[in-house]
Amino acid sequence: MAESMVVSGLVSKRAEVAGQIASHQTEIIRLQGALSHLDGSIKLFAPDFDLRTIKAKRTNKRNQDFAKGEAQRMTLDVLREAGIPLNSREITHRLLSRKSIEPNAVLVARIQKCVITVLHRQDGRLVSQVDSGNAPGMKKWVIA
Repeated sequence: MAESMVVSGLVSKRAEVAGQIASHQTEIIRLQGALSHLDGSIKLFAPDFDLRTIKAKRTNKRNQDFAKGEAQRMTLDVLREAGIPLNSREITHRLLSRKSIEPNAVLVARIQKCVITVLHRQDGRLVSQVDSGNAPGMKKWVIA
């Protein structure tokens, strides 16, 4: 009985993933068509233009856990209020408790990545790294 429930769940999940793949493949085909049309338009106006020189732009997916600018403000507030050096994991847990969010592994990893981005962006301006002493490789941060 339990085995059939497991198999049923796996079959359902496989169908879901296969559907996502098909959807993404359709989107890729649509985007390739749009790219082809753009290439043709560029060649129409500039026949000698080398399309290989155009680098693809990186697309950033905004973190849905924070409003615009909220992650930076809250990260700096946590560091300011702590008064002691904190590492990115400690900052992340304080942010989660501040927002009253129950932590799970995926959420902690996503928010910690956001916190690390904020810290590196502000390194040397608003925050600075300090020697963590006993934990090599573990960066601790303070308000500069």
